[in-house]
Amino acid sequence: MVAPTILWRYILRDVLVHTSLGLALFSLVLVVQNVLRSLEELLAADLSAGILLQLAALVLPSFMSYAIPTSLLFGVLITFGRMSADGEVVAMRASGISVPRLLPPVVALGVVCAAVTGYLLFELEPASRQRMKTFTRELSASVRLIKTGHFLSIGNRTLYVAERGDETCPLRGVLIGDFTTDRTVYISAECATIGPEEEWNLALDLERGSIHFSDTDPERYRRVGFGSMHVSLDISAYLTGAKRGRDFTLAELFALKRRFARGEDPEIRGGNGERTVDTQIHRRLAFPLAPLLLGVLAVPLGIRPLRSGRSAGAITAVAVMGLYWIVFTTGELVAERGWLPPWLGIWTANAIAAALAVYLIRATMRGES
Repeated sequence: MVAPTILWRYILRDVLVHTSLGLALFSLVLVVQNVLRSLEELLAADLSAGILLQLAALVLPSFMSYAIPTSLLFGVLITFGRMSADGEVVAMRASGISVPRLLPPVVALGVVCAAVTGYLLFELEPASRQRMKTFTRELSASVRLIKTGHFLSIGNRTLYVAERGDETCPLRGVLIGDFTTDRTVYISAECATIGPEEEWNLALDLERGSIHFSDTDPERYRRVGFGSMHVSLDISAYLTGAKRGRDFTLAELFALKRRFARGEDPEIRGGNGERTVDTQIHRRLAFPLAPLLLGVLAVPLGIRPLRSGRSAGAITAVAVMGLYWIVFTTGELVAERGWLPPWLGIWTANAIAAALAVYLIRATMRGES
């Protein structure tokens, strides 16, 4: 039978439209949700709308790799659900067009989405994470690091801020504990202002406070009051130092793997370094296949009509992607902890998705409900 190119173009165009709508929706939700977590502190720091947009742009690449598979899944479900509900799938079957012959446009779009997702994971996500650190430093690190009502450990010091104030007193109720020596020192101040930017330091200008000195003798205690005082806290550990696994590009991960093979031990934050590198390499190679596998899986799911329309398609897409992501992240977690080999932990989600897609396509071909 001649390839149904007209039909393929029809399916490709419809899937592409719905995928684009889903991508805009899911990207917006993911970015807004994560920006809103820090919105109160960002606004309290009097940041402009331009700075907020920069923050959203830096966050976007980290979530696009998750939005793309979900969007393709959504687009395929909507397209084939509508075609099935309108009787188009029955008409195609009557014309001798089987389910596998409907897959080429979905596979083609899945390959494109897989390539884009791979590029995001290989290059853009690590670069975005590094730019986010630089962006944090350019904001004097105060917006992201200083959280009112929380204790922040900075090396051998601890910082606590009760609340944010106004322009005359930006930070109220400041307490700093210094544990760098045998004699613990506590500094308290009514107000604090973030001073001029210092290299890898958070500068605080304290006002109306006191310094409390402890002593090995419990009966001895010394307190010194002050009108103003300048303190610098080293926050370089938050901005530089050893990277985490997701901060490396794919090329850097392979370079680290070669270093481990030579017996070197480069510093990597979090867990066993070599195991973390292996896990991240498999993660970068496995997850880009999610759009292709989930897109194919969505074809038999969509052919079984979604009576409730687009809302049901969106819910189904989120549910399927959620299940896939749970299996994938669980596999990544157990791989990083050494409970399973990295290849087995990471690729399990893809294997399940592929097996389920094959089963549902064969079941649909047999006319099973």
